[in-house]
Amino acid sequence: MNKKLVVLLAVLMVMLISVNSTFAVNDPPRITYVLPQVANEIWSVAVEGFNTACDTYGFDCNVVAPTVPNDVSEMNSLIEIAIAEGVDGVMTQAVNAKGQAPAFKKLEEAGIMLALTNSDANDSDISTFLGNIGTGSELGRIAGEQIVAAMDGEEIRVATALYSISAELAIKIHNAYLGAFEENAGGFEEKIVMDTRSDQLHITEAYQNAFSTYPDINVAINVCGFAAPAAAKAVKEANLVGKVLIMGIDDNLETLDGIRDGVIYGTMTQNFFRMGYEPVMWFDTYFKTGEMPESKANDSGTLFVDMSNIDTYSADMKDPSKW
Repeated sequence: MNKKLVVLLAVLMVMLISVNSTFAVNDPPRITYVLPQVANEIWSVAVEGFNTACDTYGFDCNVVAPTVPNDVSEMNSLIEIAIAEGVDGVMTQAVNAKGQAPAFKKLEEAGIMLALTNSDANDSDISTFLGNIGTGSELGRIAGEQIVAAMDGEEIRVATALYSISAELAIKIHNAYLGAFEENAGGFEEKIVMDTRSDQLHITEAYQNAFSTYPDINVAINVCGFAAPAAAKAVKEANLVGKVLIMGIDDNLETLDGIRDGVIYGTMTQNFFRMGYEPVMWFDTYFKTGEMPESKANDSGTLFVDMSNIDTYSADMKDPSKW
């Protein structure tokens, strides 16, 4: 056989092996979803979306969570376990992108694809990063504009509860709220910023203290799912119903009940079903074609919920044809 032909065939064989190894996955593909906490009312919706997508695309899927909410060390350990188990992809939330970077790097070294949900880490430089789907700071701007409209020119004197005062996403949403308040004709003053510490009892007591210390507070914004119900409890105890506008985040039952009772003004829903579902679509496309999403930053959508749409909003959020 001609030596040049032999060399050409050898090169082609190497190329084919390389291409095939790039897309070699388990049959069926295996994905692990590392939640930031044991699935509550909100994260269970993301798990529902994840499992629905896994059934639709024929994936073998697993869901795990740290025993302590948002514990970066434990989340990193769960990612390392997934690597050892030979999964093809990992989904998780970047609760602290810098702290989780070592685990993300290990995914890259193992050739395992990564997708993030509800995170503020759209610029990860690892080559196996597919993208992030979440709501982002836009949520704060929309919610802030709703509050400005409702206050109708009255000065906004606000208490703020964040799921973590050091989390980048919480900070960005908070700043977006304040940016919207800048447009309020009556101005605004932020009285206090509180960290929920992932503890509803703690933030309830913090709100009780805030209303006692700053009795002129008339707005409470919450960037934590259980914080609006905590504010509502404190408002009731202080006989401030109708005097403090409470804005929530997420659509847990306590928050929806608070809206129906007239204690909570409204809440900003995040489409957690889509957050769990859509990354599985990305994995499927990548495993079949090698194509990544057009954008690393993907918006799951957000919707303001009050009494006008409280009974109708949910169905649309779980319908992929309406995304």
